[in-house]
Amino acid sequence: MRPALILDKSYLDGASTAQVHELCANFQVMCTETLFFELMTTREQSQVRCFSKFPAEPGSFVLLPDLPPLLRAEMEAGGPCRNIGEYIIPGTYIFNAKLALGTYDAPPDVAETLRQWRANVDKDARLFLQRCQSVHQFFPELIGIEFRDFPAAVATVRHRIATDPELTRAIFTTFDRYDLPEKAPIASQLTPHWAWFRWVQCQIIAALRIFERYQCSVPNPPTQGVLTRAEHSMHDTQYVILASLAGAIASNDEEILQDIHLLAPAVEIISTRKP
Repeated sequence: MRPALILDKSYLDGASTAQVHELCANFQVMCTETLFFELMTTREQSQVRCFSKFPAEPGSFVLLPDLPPLLRAEMEAGGPCRNIGEYIIPGTYIFNAKLALGTYDAPPDVAETLRQWRANVDKDARLFLQRCQSVHQFFPELIGIEFRDFPAAVATVRHRIATDPELTRAIFTTFDRYDLPEKAPIASQLTPHWAWFRWVQCQIIAALRIFERYQCSVPNPPTQGVLTRAEHSMHDTQYVILASLAGAIASNDEEILQDIHLLAPAVEIISTRKP
């Protein structure tokens, strides 16, 4: 059985066709909903470049849903997600060949699905941005300090999130009042083996990055550029969480790789980035 690996768009953009084929030969490559959304909504040149690198043989990759089904499964089981392979979408897949040629014309039902998907992602990005705007409430030490000291202070609290499970559990209890379903696990159950635990960690470290980028003042109301940045960070959290559960990732994205090193240093990383 080949080891599981999460694939992201940055790797597809940067790797050669031969490297992608080798990846598919050596790993059970998992294409997530996030990856498919990014590929279907990117500019045509990038879309063609990425889709053209997938092997044509059926079964060279598998499809994996994003986080919600894993969170629901943990609620139903009362325990952590141990084998991410259990959540693969059944079937043997290849992508439509026209996607690699730039000649794909989405039929009306597919186009409508993409429009709805786009609207849902926009809504989720706005909700994520609200968390970025308020993340400082968990870290009062970030307020009122000299700007020259701010990057180091943010780095310190990001490290605490990565290394102090009690802090992650404490933040989870504050989410309980606002964001969590009725059957969500209780904080004392959570360990890094849980998708729920990784979700909290990634929400916070991603929000801290944006909070730092905008120097403690995330624009409200946001510009389109701010929303695009928030959406990108939100997608990154999906890759990081799923990679922490799968055990391997192929990515060239600097921020994804930073967060993997911080949160799950045991994860195997495949990258074409120069050291």
